[in-house]
Amino acid sequence: MKKVDGSSRVLLLVTLSFFMMILCYLYHNYSVYKSIRVVVDDTASIEYGSANYDINKIVKEVEGDIVSIKKDVDINTLGEQEVVLEVKKDNIIKEVPIIVNVVDTVAPVIKIDKDAVSITEGDSFDINSNILSVNDTIDGDLSLVDNVQDSNLGYYSVSHDDLTQVGSHEVTVTAVDKSGNKSVSNFTLNVKAKPVVNSTVTARVSSNVDVPDNVSGNEIVKIAYSYLGYPYQSGANGPSAFDCSGFVQYVYSRVGKSVSRSASTQINDGVGISYSDVQPGDILSWGYSNGVVTHSALYVGNGLMIHAANPSQGVILSNVSKWLSGSNTTILSVRRIG
Repeated sequence: MKKVDGSSRVLLLVTLSFFMMILCYLYHNYSVYKSIRVVVDDTASIEYGSANYDINKIVKEVEGDIVSIKKDVDINTLGEQEVVLEVKKDNIIKEVPIIVNVVDTVAPVIKIDKDAVSITEGDSFDINSNILSVNDTIDGDLSLVDNVQDSNLGYYSVSHDDLTQVGSHEVTVTAVDKSGNKSVSNFTLNVKAKPVVNSTVTARVSSNVDVPDNVSGNEIVKIAYSYLGYPYQSGANGPSAFDCSGFVQYVYSRVGKSVSRSASTQINDGVGISYSDVQPGDILSWGYSNGVVTHSALYVGNGLMIHAANPSQGVILSNVSKWLSGSNTTILSVRRIG
């Protein structure tokens, strides 16, 4: 058997040690390379058009340090995309792919011209003329649709109640882009009443054209306002509850003037005047066009009246024109008490 001399043995040991070091080095690098990883949430996303997004806000966990983005997303294309990151650890660099979603979460912008628009009852008005634009960053100008249920995404609609009625109406503009983002904006349409012109009123105007002013009108109005909210009770004439004619009689009694008890007789109290000459404090006698009296109220100025309306409303302030259009009755006479 051949013997290995001392120098050969040393050389062999050195060679084995070198190979062991190489193996350890390779194993270490392999272990480091394998340990490099990047974790993102399933919902990792970038907003459409975000040129300066922060990759660190998307990454949930990273083993190593992100040194660069090898492959970036197209921020102008919606949907899932691959991003390749260069991650460094212990001088080992690994390219790690992750999946992110480019999303659209920005709702359309609705621009309204005026927050409130006023028209007169009966006037024609294009409700869309107060909408300046409805635009989405991605989808551009959205189109108006009449039937939302039959529409795909990417539209705007306008909703409101009956705009022919006197009063304030809320107009709602709703916009939905193709990603389902929705925005809502509102404005008010005020429909003002036309001046009341009623031929039945003049039928009970007194022949005496020299009708005195209602000198107690301001005091009557002040008293009438103080009873707003009091309950309605059939047959009651105050001081804690009223029916319509009882309220009129009671308020006039507070200023020392006498009127009859029922609506059917109050239509003959004092003197009759035209509604065009009505003054605060005058009595409005309501009824059907056939002359049957149904209601009494006190005119308080500015097209308004105070009256004991019914059991559910009590004593309330009402718009004369709105009551005229909604009650199915008319003003049979305007009475001024001397």
